[in-house]
Amino acid sequence: MSVDTTPQLRFRLPGEWIAVDPRDEQAAREHSAVIARELVGAADDAVLTRRRVQRGFDEAAAAAREASAHLLLMCREIAPGIPTPVTITVHTPITITPSVGTAAEAVMRAFELSLPHTREPDLETATRVDAAGSAVLRLHAVSTQLIEEDGASAEQKRLVARYWYTVPGHKQVALVQMSTPLGDIPHAMLGLFDAIVAGSSWSAVDAA
Repeated sequence: MSVDTTPQLRFRLPGEWIAVDPRDEQAAREHSAVIARELVGAADDAVLTRRRVQRGFDEAAAAAREASAHLLLMCREIAPGIPTPVTITVHTPITITPSVGTAAEAVMRAFELSLPHTREPDLETATRVDAAGSAVLRLHAVSTQLIEEDGASAEQKRLVARYWYTVPGHKQVALVQMSTPLGDIPHAMLGLFDAIVAGSSWSAVDAA
């Protein structure tokens, strides 16, 4: 029997987060409802804001399931007393062809050359980001959504950033997607996301 030697991506996340298997739809929805209530409060006049936050979590979980992600991280607060609706999904690595060796820069160059021939969106936003042990490429987009509840409606801007990491020692890239309904402040949130990437690292598969 072969042994999977692919290293695992680890994060040093600020604040308090919940880890969920996105493949469990019911559990993910229950967690998103709880976190939205904790972030926004239970007041009747906050229903639209609460619904907006919960929808952001639910959509991140749904996208994670569709993409066969194996981990969903949902933020309760980024620092004590600072609730921040952010989700992170971590996806299984994919292999890059043709053969280019396993050096991070060589794998990333091959991946970048392949992007125009894929369905990967937002290529005009492609930006390199620093991370230990990996070459990382970031793509991002801000979209506008309409939230309706009890006859009232409100717009929200949602920021989604997709980080493609090279996997150390392998001819692979792994996707980490970060999203937030705080798309009105994209530069600040991208700064936070980039800082999370900069603080991430790879460890042996059997590490705690």
